[in-house]
Amino acid sequence: MKSNNLKRAAALGLAALMLAPSATFAKEFKDVKKKNNKYSWAYDAIDKLSDNNIISGHPDGEFKPGEPVSLEELLQLIKQILRPSDQEIKTAKEKYSKIAKEKGVNSWAEDAICLALHRGYLDENSLKKASERGFFKISGREYPSRGDIAIFFARALQLSPNGNTNLLKHNDKDKMSDTLKGYLSSLVDAKIFTSTGSDGNFEGERSITRAETAIITKASFDYAEKNKIEAKTEKLKGTVILSSKLNNVNVVIIETKGSKYSFDIDSNTKYKLKDKDIKLEYIKAGQEVEIEYVKAKSGEREGTAKTITVTNAMLDMVGYVNSKGNNQITLRYRDNSDSINFRTTSKISTSDTKTFDLDKNVKIKAYGKDLKLEDIAVDDLVEFKTNSDNKITEMTVFPKEAYVKGQIISIENTNKDKASIKLKLSDGKTYEFYITNETKALNDVSLNDNVTFYVNYKVLIGRSNDENNGIAMGKVRRAALYETTFDYQRRNSDPYIELELANGGSKTYSLVKDPIIRDGGIRVHSVTEDFLVGKNVNLKLNGYGKVEEINIVNKDLQFNTMFQVLRANKTSDQFNTYAVTLKVIQSDNNRIKPGETINMTLEGNVLLNDVFLANGYLDERSKILQLNIEEVVGNTGYYELDQVNGIRERRSFYTFKQLERDSSRNTYTSSRNTNIRAY
Repeated sequence: MKSNNLKRAAALGLAALMLAPSATFAKEFKDVKKKNNKYSWAYDAIDKLSDNNIISGHPDGEFKPGEPVSLEELLQLIKQILRPSDQEIKTAKEKYSKIAKEKGVNSWAEDAICLALHRGYLDENSLKKASERGFFKISGREYPSRGDIAIFFARALQLSPNGNTNLLKHNDKDKMSDTLKGYLSSLVDAKIFTSTGSDGNFEGERSITRAETAIITKASFDYAEKNKIEAKTEKLKGTVILSSKLNNVNVVIIETKGSKYSFDIDSNTKYKLKDKDIKLEYIKAGQEVEIEYVKAKSGEREGTAKTITVTNAMLDMVGYVNSKGNNQITLRYRDNSDSINFRTTSKISTSDTKTFDLDKNVKIKAYGKDLKLEDIAVDDLVEFKTNSDNKITEMTVFPKEAYVKGQIISIENTNKDKASIKLKLSDGKTYEFYITNETKALNDVSLNDNVTFYVNYKVLIGRSNDENNGIAMGKVRRAALYETTFDYQRRNSDPYIELELANGGSKTYSLVKDPIIRDGGIRVHSVTEDFLVGKNVNLKLNGYGKVEEINIVNKDLQFNTMFQVLRANKTSDQFNTYAVTLKVIQSDNNRIKPGETINMTLEGNVLLNDVFLANGYLDERSKILQLNIEEVVGNTGYYELDQVNGIRERRSFYTFKQLERDSSRNTYTSSRNTNIRAY
């Protein structure tokens, strides 16, 4: 028999055992008769398909119409319906042959499985599940359900997933998923499935028989001859919301015109930026992309992405500052990814060095504050984004050394690999700083404390011990006020000032460009570096630990002391200020004598009976103008320390333990509330 409705296709059969060279036609099948037979209703379809060598029977002369159909057999039939070109099969196998073999697909069905993956009516996740459920086994094989097969046929024929469900008259319609209802409605409309089923039920959970498969295959051939079916790709532009791996399935979600669209990604999806191949990790939230995809016949995803092209790069990069020029910056850099370990003060490895132009609207920030290019120092760590012109549009700076002041809102110290402190800074945002083996002196910090930390890149080094509220004090050892490339004493050309501290140590501070210099409160200009050397100064630091103001002060008005807190009454919840009474225990300045008590207002960070070291300076009437708490050295608990009589240099102060041992432990009668903590 010959049929004008069907084109002759390769005789691959419904199963491997049916690949015999001789075919048994429907009229000769022992178990399929045109009349008075259980399967007479399928006779015409079986007859036409076998006549065209699309299906064949068993060597014993039977068709076995009641046996189930495997997934591989089903996809083999769909492949014949679609009639792909040899080139498409070659392309599909180049892409998917490896994963097909890994999941146990039998070699005779490999072309059909690869085509299904290539056209998108089967995805990699479904292939994995089919393998796990035993669909490709020779012995003990599991079979797909009628519902599964309906969806595969509908997707392969590119039918709508949102068909008119009013066409469905099945008694068990309520047992169907919404996805199945949508596809089955389209299949009914295309006259591939019936609207009622053979006995009024669809029975979507049972396997499909060979006779039923012949019916829908014949109907699908008829539909395909009237409707051109090709592997269509579509394009959509939008802004990336998410590029991630969810439940072992790669997915990209974009937003365009207020609507969100999600796309599957498989091992063959390509990623491009200006014709250059990039990796999935480079696709970041906020980038603008164009996605070319094969539209899915499913409501869950738009389809499988073939190519994702970044149209507005905004790539996340990270690196270190090499040098700066006129609206340019040279960086040693690499792509920024979650795999980079920033929990170190050592430099991360970088792969490229390049000079970047800054976009005219570039945004440069450090800890929430706006910066200018001149505020960035050599060796600072920067995270940055570029646009399609490769100009830097955003840059976040993490200085090599900085002081950061804020309120502690989170302390994580249960896992050393994840230990960190989060601070709310002046911009109201939260910043995380890592606690590592390099971190010191954090035993006295608590949740909600207002603190100033010394940080190195993203690592918290410790509490600041030579500055408070942005003030540092000492005698100038050396200074370089102007940028130069010929200073052999420095690692880079940034201006700096080095102080000799009261405790005998020294510290070097970077300067902002053109810092303000005052002498006795009066601003002075054209100050030489030699003029500053040997002068006693206090430095006003900005939020990144750089000096923005140098105040030359009278040495007689500077002091170093040890105080004990005798009283602490909170005066403001908003600003965490306290009215305190301080007892002078030791002093290096005769204007503040040991044994005296001083009433003033402090921004806490001390408990009642705390003993702390401090420095500062006085006005001409010996009133404290600035008090900088260096370090809380102890707490007596309930008694008052004896003062140390006489004036002595800071480096000769007794330690807290020495004073605690020698003290007469005199208690005092001022009111005490041990629950009060000055934050």
